[in-house]
Formats: sequence, structure tokens, C-alpha cells
Amino acid sequence: MKFQINKKVVLLAISFSNLLNCTMLSIPLQKLKLDLKKTDHLQTLAFVFSAFLAGLVAVVYAGLFKVFESFYDQLSADHPFWIWFWTPLCLLAGWAMVYFFAPEASGSGIPQVLAAHDLNYAKNSAWIDGLLSIKVVIVKVVSSLLVCLGGAVTGREGPTIQISAGLFHFVGRITRKFLPKVDPQAWIVAGAAAGLAAAFNTPLGGIIFAIEEMSISFKRFRTALIISIIIAGLVSQWILGSYLYLGYPTISDVSFSVLPLALLIGVITGLAGSFYGVCIKKLLGWRSQLKTKTQLALLALVCGLALAIMAFLNPDASGSGSAVMNALLFKGQKATWDLPLLRIAGSLVFYVSGAAGGIFAPALAAGACLSSFMTSWLNLSSPELFVLLGMAGFLTGVTRTPFTAFVLILEMTDHHNAIFAIMLCAITAELSARVLDKESFYEWSRIRFMPPGSLRTLKKHQ
Repeated sequence: MKFQINKKVVLLAISFSNLLNCTMLSIPLQKLKLDLKKTDHLQTLAFVFSAFLAGLVAVVYAGLFKVFESFYDQLSADHPFWIWFWTPLCLLAGWAMVYFFAPEASGSGIPQVLAAHDLNYAKNSAWIDGLLSIKVVIVKVVSSLLVCLGGAVTGREGPTIQISAGLFHFVGRITRKFLPKVDPQAWIVAGAAAGLAAAFNTPLGGIIFAIEEMSISFKRFRTALIISIIIAGLVSQWILGSYLYLGYPTISDVSFSVLPLALLIGVITGLAGSFYGVCIKKLLGWRSQLKTKTQLALLALVCGLALAIMAFLNPDASGSGSAVMNALLFKGQKATWDLPLLRIAGSLVFYVSGAAGGIFAPALAAGACLSSFMTSWLNLSSPELFVLLGMAGFLTGVTRTPFTAFVLILEMTDHHNAIFAIMLCAITAELSARVLDKESFYEWSRIRFMPPGSLRTLKKHQ
């Protein structure tokens, strides 16, 4: 064990050395002091430090999330009736952290990052600093872990993106005191991409997410993106080892006969994901009418009670959904008709509570369950492949980012033989989702975290 740790340290040191040699163009040692005074090199070092910090925090956060999920699973198995009061109390605590300490930490975190990215920093620096402050990062971590402890249908991936962007933004603010010409937007983009890459162990997914979801110019931010993703990924693999987020499910050769079914699953899961987004919008619109903290606290308790009822009906309806996806992909389990409905309803109920927590993993799990039920209902072979298709389709229906979805699925499973089927499903889902609602949930939600009048300004510049 001691030798393995030393070996990882050596590999990490070599990777750092190669990266710095590459970015600093093999600077001779005697010129190092002179060249370190250059803006580009100092900025590179700042990005390296930010990525290392974000990767370390992401790994610790993921580990705590897993421990807290395991605690709830054990509690619900040993004392099933305890969840009737345990889950509501955990949701109340998670909501209270957000309400009293940092309202900007509510929900997924991706809309906040998109809002900060879209705003002009020169005109809205205080607002952006509020969305990505260290206080928000701390509240995000604590609130999301509290609801995880109660078995809420939530994920850590969206929160990791806001946490990482917040850490990058913090380092960027310090750096700009010495390098005022450094683009503030680069720190937000790099932090978001590094957060996604570290959360899923998907470096390409981080790049595609930044380009597709944040509409950035890769040429403009390529150095920041690549450095941040490489370092954050190295830190994650250094501590956790090389791993696939979903493992390597057994999938036979994918023939062209699968493509019509990929189209069908794309249509159904795309519409389902879009409907899910519409429901969140309606629920958050209704929630905004509640003005007093007593009303909001009661709502959090009711949401917790509703989640306890769903977990009592079907234990697989609780948690992030990673265990469900694992069972569908590796244990031959098939989703019953009620599980997709409970997974979707559970995620909606949690999100309206106002606590911090993501929808990435719940969306993947909902798509997996929906596709699994369809596969068993239609008696199709290779159910594992269709589970992957359902995950890509549902996530695309929610986020409207088909390329991010299928790259994530490919990197999480390393099943490149299914690339065309997953790609076709994701693109079909995106087109189908627009039939029901042209605007994604993230696009709509980012406006909620902008100053009044920002929408008119954004439209004027688009």
C-alpha cells in the first residue's frame, strides 16, 4: 500500500511537471524568475492551484456524499419507520441552511453559474461575487449533505459545478489584484468545466459542457479549460484511482437494427425530460408565492414527508439513484412501472423544498428507470444498452445539451461501440423536448439569479 501511494505521488508530480513545461514552453531554469513575472505564466500557475483545490474539494465532497447515502440506506433498512420523521427533519435543516445563510446556494447550482457567466462583471461584480462566494460554497456543501443524509432524491454533480466555480472565482479575485487584465469570465468557465470533469471523471464532458451549455469560445478559453480539467482530473484519480463513474456494463455488438429503437427511446425520454423541466418551473413559480419563513419551513417538512412516503412505497425511490443505475446495469434488475414515476416525482418534490442539491444524477436515474421499464415491456434484448440510451435521452430533455449528454455517457462507461446509438438518441431527445418546451430548465432558471432588468440587457446584446 505504501508503494502504491508513493507511485501515485510520483505520477502526479510528473504530470504537473509535464503540464508546466508545456504551458511555459520549456523555460530554462536560469530564466525562471524573469519569466514568472509574465502575466501568462502567473495566470497559468493560478489556474493550476485553483484546479488542484477544486479537485481536492470535489473528491472529499463526493466521499462524504457517499458516506451519508450509505448511512441513510442502513438507517432505512434497520429502522424503516424512522424515516417518517428523519427525512422531514433533514430537509428542514437543509432548507434552513440556505434560507438563513445563503439563498444563492439553493437548488442545483448550475443556473447560478450560468447567471454569473452571462452577467457583465464590470457592471455586476458584487452580484456575481454573491453567487460564487466562499460562504455560498460552504452552505452548498452543508445543505446538500444534510438532505443526502435524509435520503432526498438529489445529486452532487450540479452542486460540484457551483462549488468548483466558486473556488476558481475566489482565487481569480485574488489574482486580479496583481493581474487586473485577466478575464474574470475565464475563471467561471474553467471552474464549471473542472467541476463537471471532477464530479463524473469525464474530462471531455467538461470541455463539451463549457462549449455547449455556457456557449463559450473554446479558442478564447482553451488554456484555462485544458489546464483546469487536467489538474482537477489528476487530483481525482490520484486519490480515488482510475475509475468509471458507472463502471463497464456488458453490452453486445450494437447493430444498425438498434437505431430505430434509439429513435423511439429518444422521443419518449426527451419528452419526459422536457415535461420534468416544465413541472419544476411550475412548482418554483408556485413556491415563489410563499413569502413567510413559516410557510417555507412547513413546505420543507411536507416535502420531506412526501419523500418518506415514496421511499416507504419503494426503497429504490430514495437517494441520488446511483445504486439504482448500478442495479439496472450490472445486476440484471428491471424497473417496475412505478419506479420511473417515483424517481421523477421524488426529484420534483425535493427541488421545490428550497434546499441545495442537484438534478444531474436523478435525471440520469429517471431516464435509466424509464428505459428499463420500456425494455422489459417490449421484451427487448440487451437491456443495458437501452438503459444508457434512456439516461442520455432524459438528461438531454432536461438540459438541452445532447453532445454533453452522450459524451458523459460514453466517458462514464467507456462503451464507444454504442456511440452512434447514444448520439442518435440524444439528438432525437433534444428535438422532441423542444416540441413541449423550447427553453430548458437551466436557461429559464438562470434568470432567477440575475439582477432585475438583466434579461432585457442580455437580449439587447444577443
